[in-house]
Amino acid sequence: GRRTGKGVSQANTRRIVVMELGAAASTSRYGRLLSRGAPAGSLLNGEWLRVDADLVAHPRYVRRDVPELHLFYTGSAWRIVRGSDDPSGELLAEAVSAALHPATVGVSGWSLLEAEKGAVRHCPEYEMVCDGPNTELQPFLMEELGRDFFLRVQLTRKVVWFVCPATGNVYHSA
Repeated sequence: GRRTGKGVSQANTRRIVVMELGAAASTSRYGRLLSRGAPAGSLLNGEWLRVDADLVAHPRYVRRDVPELHLFYTGSAWRIVRGSDDPSGELLAEAVSAALHPATVGVSGWSLLEAEKGAVRHCPEYEMVCDGPNTELQPFLMEELGRDFFLRVQLTRKVVWFVCPATGNVYHSA
């Protein structure tokens, strides 16, 4: 597309309006947080729903179809627990990481509970990803990708459409 004075093509500067939830901006729209790579039949694979609208703190999630599973940040690790949305719940998975979002935890960062041994073991196949239409008309919000997405996630050839939280403009990563 044509370049503007700031060196950005007009094709990737379409302005959008971010919906409001009280005083906080919306934290999800088109993107879905998915987990995959746990052994077949595991409760850890599936879609997660964000349960807060806080844009400053680390987000908290529950599994869409298994709401007793909670995903949250402890201050040093992302944890998935059963029962309670605090560290007192039964630990099922953990990723020791400084990531601001579960989808920005590094590759091979998760360890899962081995029920038969009662111990947590490294599971390099397990991951959290943000999935969605990923188009100019349906871009991700930074809250869906993770505020540290472009600092922590290595993009290869995939273009990611996103809304700039400061301006509301739509950009792509290419």
